[in-house]
Amino acid sequence: MTVQSLASSTLVASPLLRLIAPLYADVLAALWPAPHAPFVTATAARRHLICLMLAAEPLGGPPIDVTRLMDLPMRKAIRLALEDVAPEGLRRALEHLGEIAWAPEDYRALVHLLVDPAPAKTLRHAEAITPDLVRALAALPADLREIGGVALRVTPAQAALLAEAHAVLAKRLTPDLLAQRIAAWGHVPTPKALFALVAEDFRRELPPPPHPGTEKLRPLETVAAIRDAARRYRNCLAHYVDHAIDQQSAIYEWLPAPGAVVELTPDAFFGWRLDQARLENNKSVDEVTREAIVAELRGMGVHVGRSAWQIRRALERAASPKFELETVDAAIADYFTDD
Repeated sequence: MTVQSLASSTLVASPLLRLIAPLYADVLAALWPAPHAPFVTATAARRHLICLMLAAEPLGGPPIDVTRLMDLPMRKAIRLALEDVAPEGLRRALEHLGEIAWAPEDYRALVHLLVDPAPAKTLRHAEAITPDLVRALAALPADLREIGGVALRVTPAQAALLAEAHAVLAKRLTPDLLAQRIAAWGHVPTPKALFALVAEDFRRELPPPPHPGTEKLRPLETVAAIRDAARRYRNCLAHYVDHAIDQQSAIYEWLPAPGAVVELTPDAFFGWRLDQARLENNKSVDEVTREAIVAELRGMGVHVGRSAWQIRRALERAASPKFELETVDAAIADYFTDD
């Protein structure tokens, strides 16, 4: 069927028509000239049906008598407008779309979702059906829609991120393991917990530590160990998990009292080097403990001193007559202070 064959575009749409159906106002004004009374006084559900038909109509079909869409009962009007593509539940959905006409792609997504039992159930129980709800459901992978839970209450942007993470995990996990993880996602109580759980599934195990450590300096070799140390030392160490996974840092614990957390980072010239060390609550390391840690690291073959980047920066400034060079000991001391 086609409505376009009955009306050409016009610029005489009233402000009210442009308010309630901005994307369809020109065609609607040609179908019902100003003041457009049949359309603007119709129920919101019937106005949505007209706009949905404009959004979804196939090209080249036989013309339709649009005046009948205003007179027929809604069920018959839906069948006339969409023929055999009208899904179950569309009549109720049209009654919950609000007052303003939707974009064509949102109408098409709504019809598509109503054919799928899982999102159709969500839409059926929604007090209000909004474009954002439809966009979010449309963005979610089918197995996430089926599992339900808080994933059905996310925003379109959040749904797009979940879909991206799902696509990556689908390539890395076996189908059975992916199904287990998705089932777990469906049982979390809040969106925040959902995203945290997906982030955990997105993480790999930590690579082996660059140095095996000693009796005094122990590598933290798992995500759980790093988080436990963050809790005990009351610091932001947990934020370094991804750095450790990506081999941008390696975390060690200095075991003798007072205890300290030590971070090593890779250096293009020196290999692994000392980057920083802190006591509980990110307090600076005292001089005695500092000297002990430095001796232990050097005994392991870890570079303790200026990084290659620091040396390059100094060389770039060295030509200035006012150039001054910080001592190596002072540079090392900075790695142990919370300034």
